[in-house]
Amino acid sequence: MGLLSLFCFQSLSLEAQTAKQFDFDDPLKEQLRLSGNFGELRGSHFHAGLDLKTNLTIGKPVYAAADGYVSRLKVAHFGYGKALYLTHEGGYGSVYAHLDRFADDIQNYIKNTQYKKERFQVELFPSKDKFVVKKGDLIGYTGNTGSSGGPHLHFEIRDPQSRPLNPLDYGIEISDTKSPIPTVLRWYPYNKNGRNVETYGQNLSLTQIRPNEFLAESLATSGRIGFGIGAYDQQDGSSNKNGVYRIKTSLNGALTQEILFDRISFDESKFMNRYMDYRHYRERKQRVQKLFRETNNPLGIIKILESDGYVSIEPGASYVYRIELMDYSGNQTTIDVPIVGIESEDSQIIKASAKPQDQSGDDLERLTEIPNSSATSWSESRYSVFFSKGCFYESTALDLSVDSEILRLDRDRFAVYKPIKISYRADHLGPEDLAKAYIARIDPYGKPIYQNTSRSGTTLEASVSALGNYGVFFDDVPPTIILRQPAEGQWYSKAKKLKVTIKDKESGIADYRATINGRFILMEYDYKTNRLTYDFSDAIIDEAAHNLKVVVLDNAGNSTTFERLFYRKADD
Repeated sequence: MGLLSLFCFQSLSLEAQTAKQFDFDDPLKEQLRLSGNFGELRGSHFHAGLDLKTNLTIGKPVYAAADGYVSRLKVAHFGYGKALYLTHEGGYGSVYAHLDRFADDIQNYIKNTQYKKERFQVELFPSKDKFVVKKGDLIGYTGNTGSSGGPHLHFEIRDPQSRPLNPLDYGIEISDTKSPIPTVLRWYPYNKNGRNVETYGQNLSLTQIRPNEFLAESLATSGRIGFGIGAYDQQDGSSNKNGVYRIKTSLNGALTQEILFDRISFDESKFMNRYMDYRHYRERKQRVQKLFRETNNPLGIIKILESDGYVSIEPGASYVYRIELMDYSGNQTTIDVPIVGIESEDSQIIKASAKPQDQSGDDLERLTEIPNSSATSWSESRYSVFFSKGCFYESTALDLSVDSEILRLDRDRFAVYKPIKISYRADHLGPEDLAKAYIARIDPYGKPIYQNTSRSGTTLEASVSALGNYGVFFDDVPPTIILRQPAEGQWYSKAKKLKVTIKDKESGIADYRATINGRFILMEYDYKTNRLTYDFSDAIIDEAAHNLKVVVLDNAGNSTTFERLFYRKADD
């Protein structure tokens, strides 16, 4: 081990020891069960914490995991929803997300700010002495806010640089007696230009020979090759398929790689699609972790990597490539891949993978090269597309065309690293049509999905993060607003909350505002249920007559105004 490596290792060890002195506690004060664990592959990022089950219920108490103070509070429609951030000794932190509400004193502080600013979404940074907490103090209640897929608590521990740490390394205990399960094994011949390795990947079948031991079909090849593994782990009391904690690989007993999900920087999370076989995921919906490092992959979870994780197979030699999958509790599964080295001209597998199977000679001729080292522009018909320098993880050849006003940016088979800018020259449109036009991604079912569209004169512009089909669509249909109760002129004194449904089928909801008797009222928007909710306990209005007015705006500028008069006795 070199001097620099030794220094880094010692620094990380001291950091870990310091953090562990805090003895982070269970934030739910019950036996924890996971619906998601640290580092698993999600969408286009690594999961930054633990998702703790709440039996699909909302309102379970959440407690501070260590002494500290509330340093940040955020309320948003998407993402973490209602989230609370604590800072602890030495700059370490913990995060509690998707909350339904906060502890009363914090809740009142946030609500006062929301009314002062007359908006639901706020982000606050209280002073260090505003909300000081001790380990075990009540700080909030579990919920399903933001982009949560169901009621749970998202919990994180972060280091002084705000990098998420694996909470299992810092005192959080999860019962786990189950070993990881492999789902798919792939291998990749190394092509000479080193590009688009995913294009040449092929599956190897797996056979379980003993509990927690698998044997792959024999591979006959030669030269430099790499492997990829799809796998999941389950913890006791949970059927969720979560990620693994550690992956080790070896060739004939010599360690070639170790991957450890102990710490992930948010800056690194954008490289998840480089680490994963993105093409295979888009085509097969299987997440495969590539056990080799390609260019533009600086992930720190890769701890040991000989020859970038590739192995060299010599003709006439025999090998066993071993993959070890481990969870945090030490449960282990092994996969052995027997390899026979043969002369390359005898390798049917290599011949079959000499070029992408989905590209003919004519296809290759019409592709547009997008270099990784410089920005590139492409245009056809009314569309212009700008690819910034380093737009993809590597230089990439794309099939680009315009067909009947549909922009075809290849297929979603190459991961985008930096957004692609689409421009559409709309000088043929009249002012009314131009005002209602937007750029949309067309999903596999033909449905347009609104992309954040801006206008520069008569040009529409949008930045997108995935390849696929795009088009220009028009939205001249205003949002709908529905209030089932109370009816016009009805007394409505017993209800605790007022619920309004808002929808927009085209470009989607952009903003809303609600008042009673001309005074702003705070309505919480849940996009998953299309519902606005007002809590009468806010006690904004003390008159019997309540003149409700709700204005909703969609992303194309259409608006709808809804008004209703109802009556309510003043709260005691």
